[in-house]
Amino acid sequence: MISVIVALVLRLAGNQVPSGAVIPPGELLIGSWVLVSREDRTADTGVVPEPNLGSDALGLLVYDRAGNVAAQLMRRSRPARSAAPTPSAPQNLDNSGSIDGYDAYFGTYTLEVGSHVVTHHLLGALLPGDIGKTLTRHFEVSEKDLRLWFETTGASGQRVVRTLVWKRSGTRETK
Repeated sequence: MISVIVALVLRLAGNQVPSGAVIPPGELLIGSWVLVSREDRTADTGVVPEPNLGSDALGLLVYDRAGNVAAQLMRRSRPARSAAPTPSAPQNLDNSGSIDGYDAYFGTYTLEVGSHVVTHHLLGALLPGDIGKTLTRHFEVSEKDLRLWFETTGASGQRVVRTLVWKRSGTRETK
């Protein structure tokens, strides 16, 4: 218990956490995260393409101590402005939607640390239909890495597990 208190005090003060100190997952989640990869997998066929944002998307995810979350994701090869925005399809209750290769939302989050579940409660979103959604994600987190995954409907209508891998901002390797 003392090591947890020391780690938290040093982290809040902006100092280096001593090696071997245990930091609770909820505290590790706090900060800015840069997307490394995004992948959809089916139970039977393996990796499947996701055309809206793709597997090589750019992204930023932020969690703060007050319980706020903000996420932005963009297809790396996003086309020049189109005449009429095209929303992603199908619309999922368990995921937010994108327009022309861009997705963004903000809101609050809650944690179930024992279950390794983080839930995003959307207060604002790029698509008006996403406002008010509750998005549940499983997570694994360390000081430098975050992995989120959840089941959703893929582009062709099949159920997939979408996995997003993030690096803490400032620790990302340049592609």
